[in-house]
Amino acid sequence: MFRPQIQKSRTLIAMATITMLTVFWVAKSIEFIPADNIEEKMLATKTMSNYIDSINKIPGNTKDDNDIYNSGLIGLEYSEITSIVNDPEKSFLKSKIACSHPNFSALIVNLFNESELQKGDTVAVSMSGSLPGANLALLSACHSFEITPIIISSVASSAWGANKKSLTWIDMESYLYNDESIDYGYKSKAVSIGGEGDIGDNLTKEGIVIIEESIIRNDLQLINENTLEKNIKKKIVTYAHYLPIENYSAFINIGGNSSSIGIGGVGKDTMRVGVVFPIERVDIIEENNNFSGSIANHFLNNDVVFINIKNIEKLSKTWGLYPPNISIEKNMGRLFYSQEPFTVLTILISLIINIVIISIVGLRSHNEIKHRMQNEEYDSIL
Repeated sequence: MFRPQIQKSRTLIAMATITMLTVFWVAKSIEFIPADNIEEKMLATKTMSNYIDSINKIPGNTKDDNDIYNSGLIGLEYSEITSIVNDPEKSFLKSKIACSHPNFSALIVNLFNESELQKGDTVAVSMSGSLPGANLALLSACHSFEITPIIISSVASSAWGANKKSLTWIDMESYLYNDESIDYGYKSKAVSIGGEGDIGDNLTKEGIVIIEESIIRNDLQLINENTLEKNIKKKIVTYAHYLPIENYSAFINIGGNSSSIGIGGVGKDTMRVGVVFPIERVDIIEENNNFSGSIANHFLNNDVVFINIKNIEKLSKTWGLYPPNISIEKNMGRLFYSQEPFTVLTILISLIINIVIISIVGLRSHNEIKHRMQNEEYDSIL
């Protein structure tokens, strides 16, 4: 019995199989859509990776077993310049590790974008020895945005930060400068001791001496008044020396420095992170009374946006950077791409494949039927 190709079981099974495979392919396809500022983010992660490579070349910078990203930025659980040690759940350690991944610099680019910072802007920055990874991430984001940071750092560090007595944050900073990884504009303009009251009230005399020696060897201006309030005023004057306060595009705090965001308390630990606009100033003061005398409040009161890089878990968990995980890939994840199902290209290719197969089988079946009919007509004539 004559049957054209389109009626043969093996042909129908093959066509159905191919159709199901293409449908499955389309269903599993994902389109990666570049996020905003993707070019700046890629440049920032590349820059931070270069900074980390330089930090790892510092003589005597031995890596901790907890340093899963091989950043060279994870310090000790305790040293003479460690300002806060009590960390039963090791959240300090997780935070230090999380912001040492180059992708953290892309998160800061996000904050820049949310703050509407523009290329060429100048920002006031308060850095802390507690979060050297976040410090490098900020410098990387500034580089990608061509932003000028006016930096005042504090040297003391909480557990697992830049708390090695021969390798403080300002030592790392100077090494990057001497290594020509950063230019002079990216170095701290002045430093304070840090710790309780920003004057090291919770440090030993030995710890204070170690910090003072690091400041001397790095040839930096020391801001060390006898009270927190005087330290705050001196830092504000220092920022104003480079640019009027109201002309800064943002004030950026990294860590929990008392001068920057207020002296301790529950409000300091729970205050909002990320971008804070001047209109939100009163709300923050209500949440934390100690905030009212801080440098951040002074900038907000002058209509300057405040970017608070603290509570790393809260800040980075949404973006897949917390908890730290060795499987986090550089330049991948929600910071860089959003995912949409069913890519147009996959659908188009699948459609073409099915159209071609149907056309081939249909055309061949048509030719077989036509040929059959011609033969039957010839036989009937005979």
